[in-house]
Amino acid sequence: MKTIVKQSYFLGSIGQHMTEQKINQLYLECKNRVYRLALGYVKDSYLAEDLTHEILVKCYLKSEKFKGDCSIHTWMNKIASNHCIDFLRKSYRKRDLLYENLEVFISDVSCSPESEAITNCDHEELRNKLSQLSSKYKDVIVLYYFKQLAMKEIAKQLNINLSTVKTRLFRAKKMLKEMY
Repeated sequence: MKTIVKQSYFLGSIGQHMTEQKINQLYLECKNRVYRLALGYVKDSYLAEDLTHEILVKCYLKSEKFKGDCSIHTWMNKIASNHCIDFLRKSYRKRDLLYENLEVFISDVSCSPESEAITNCDHEELRNKLSQLSSKYKDVIVLYYFKQLAMKEIAKQLNINLSTVKTRLFRAKKMLKEMY
């Protein structure tokens, strides 16, 4: 147990006197652990490899902040999880912007007669499915999706609790999903 602590502390105290061999040893020691953690967040092996490399470089650059209060692995895992969370937040914002930009291009295509006919058929099918729902579920769906009211406004208009609106909306979507 003592040798593991000494080795981790020794490898954790990266400084100017560290040789390239010692840095490579630390990289190999921690690479698989950080990779598995990153893979758990992003669910893509290639992306996890890239993140692993970024995380290990980040750990190397911030090595002077490691105080030895915990093990080097705990410290690196914390950096890795924070880095992955930050990455996912950034990529989520980029994905939304990409989606918004794609709508501009898709809107031109959707003006064709064929797409309008398909859309009309889809709307007709949806109306038929909605008519099969009981009125309490149908009302919530219509107010939320077609009249675009907020859930609080729906609750006020139907004179029911907000949690009831959420439950009915969830159940109505589930029923519609089962119908398709």
